Amino acid sequence: MILLVFLAYYGINCFINVYFIFGPLYEKFGASPGEVGLFLSIFYMAMIACRPLGSLTMERAGIRKTLMGSSLISAAAAAGMAISLAWSLSSPLLFFRAVSGVSASIFIVATVAYQSMILDEKNRGWGFALFTTGSMFPLATVIPLSEWILKQGYNYVYMWLPVLVAAICFGISCIMKETAQVEKKEKAWGTYSELFKIKGVPTLYLSGILMSVADSMTLCVAMLAVDRGVSVSYFMISVSVAAVCIRTLGFKVMNSIPRLLLAAPSAALMGLSVLFLSFSSTPFFFVIFGLLFGLGIGMGYPTHLSLIGDIVPIKLHPKATGGFLLFYDFGWVATPLLFGAIAPLFGASGAFRAIGIVAFACSAAIQYFLWMPMWRERKS
Repeated sequence: MILLVFLAYYGINCFINVYFIFGPLYEKFGASPGEVGLFLSIFYMAMIACRPLGSLTMERAGIRKTLMGSSLISAAAAAGMAISLAWSLSSPLLFFRAVSGVSASIFIVATVAYQSMILDEKNRGWGFALFTTGSMFPLATVIPLSEWILKQGYNYVYMWLPVLVAAICFGISCIMKETAQVEKKEKAWGTYSELFKIKGVPTLYLSGILMSVADSMTLCVAMLAVDRGVSVSYFMISVSVAAVCIRTLGFKVMNSIPRLLLAAPSAALMGLSVLFLSFSSTPFFFVIFGLLFGLGIGMGYPTHLSLIGDIVPIKLHPKATGGFLLFYDFGWVATPLLFGAIAPLFGASGAFRAIGIVAFACSAAIQYFLWMPMWRERKS
């Protein structure tokens, strides 16, 4: 079951990541930077609205039905986007993009909550480190494949690729088994009021927002790469390699550091990488800063997810997971819109510098004023 849920998580991230390089293609169809930013952001706006729905659906319907339904909706939405682009229908394109955000949100909440529930505290750290490689492998697999398809001029093949990916997710979902919690028809799942009374939960969510600001810049790297005449795959593959390595070969090093002290510095490293990438114009530096960015997300994302299990009881895991992912989506909504507003004034480089500085400075402040005092209190 752990392998199946990993494959499901990898599959839905492939579905999402295909659209990471959609921006330049959309501009070729006549879209402005603002319209590209809206297309990218509306997906995450829908995700924000539906994160609680994901936890509720899993609690009521179970993991298998939740994944099957959401993968089917994802396939239908992807087909709608492909048809809308072919017919140059901007409003339906945004509508189907939003629908895909709803379905992907439900799918991700279910898989992450399931993983949190089946792992105990001892195995949670390395378990999530390995599990979340599923969000990194697409950077080294489906993105290079998508970029190659576009370079060959097969624009519409690229647009139909997510439909195939969603169909594969549906196939995996069909053989998933329920958790013991659902099989017993657990009623005492806990409430959101209980969740936010737990010390550390607001800090965890705030830290997640800052990391998402840096993480969501991957949506805009393709525009910077085109501006510099460098293939975006240099950055994406480097991010994937570094993240996968730290989550597999280096998970023992991650486990040796208190998770409370690792979350914010990881986000700060990502912010620095985004800042330095703005000064890069060669494949070599795209690789170097991609590796640093990958180390940050490689450590930071599984650390934040593991902290959910460390801080809250199991009856609150679905709601805590949905809540964290909801707050994590704020960066993915705001960043493309900010990029779309800043880039026409100061260029892609200026947008990367501004957002990188914000991510770094705010993450450093969270570490000093929030995580460090909490760690000292628990240590004493």
